[in-house]
Amino acid sequence: MAIASQPAKEAAVKKKPPTRERRVVVTGMGVTTPIGHDPHEFYENLLQGVSGISEIEAFDCSQYPTRIAGEIKSFSTDGWIVPKLSKRMDKFMLYMLTVGKKALSDGGITEDMMNELDKRRCGVLIGSAMGGMKVFHDAIEALRISYRKMNPFCVPFATTNMGSAMLAMDLDWEDLLHAEHFHSEILTLQELLGLGIVIAMYLLWVKELVSCFWKNLSMPSKEVQQSMLNF
Repeated sequence: MAIASQPAKEAAVKKKPPTRERRVVVTGMGVTTPIGHDPHEFYENLLQGVSGISEIEAFDCSQYPTRIAGEIKSFSTDGWIVPKLSKRMDKFMLYMLTVGKKALSDGGITEDMMNELDKRRCGVLIGSAMGGMKVFHDAIEALRISYRKMNPFCVPFATTNMGSAMLAMDLDWEDLLHAEHFHSEILTLQELLGLGIVIAMYLLWVKELVSCFWKNLSMPSKEVQQSMLNF
């Protein structure tokens, strides 16, 4: 008996579409936290359940209902940042520069290797919620006395991406200067109202500053100064 056989049809194989994602390699780590200033110490304290919450020591908070926070203490920039920049920068920038350089050191990136890198292909990408609040607060306090007492760097040092920019400039990297601002995509009514108040206050402030130039750089009105300070 003859049997006619047909070749089996090849099973259809679905090919995955090409992906544009790139793999990354973590070569070094650096941390500055309330429970440790190097990855090993930080990880061990996490395993031991060490709490980073303590009483605030950076400023007098006796008049506030909350007196505890996850405050970074015993922080030092020695060996990582030159004293001139250390005195000028806001703390959030000092954290970024110190941790960034710690990560490079942990990854074995020596000074000789840095000189061999193509710095046009090296960049900095940092996620941050906000910029320097202390330098902004100090500027407001200085405004109580005179606008001449304000730090001329108060505006750029308060921006979110200034930490990544300073780290890239310190390393002489040229490719990427970027800081992601983490935020919620949905704003509540209270947040929208607060945002509207901020915009209105700054528009009023800009109007007063423009008037100052037309009045030989005289100070803004006391009402505007007080409204900004109260805000």
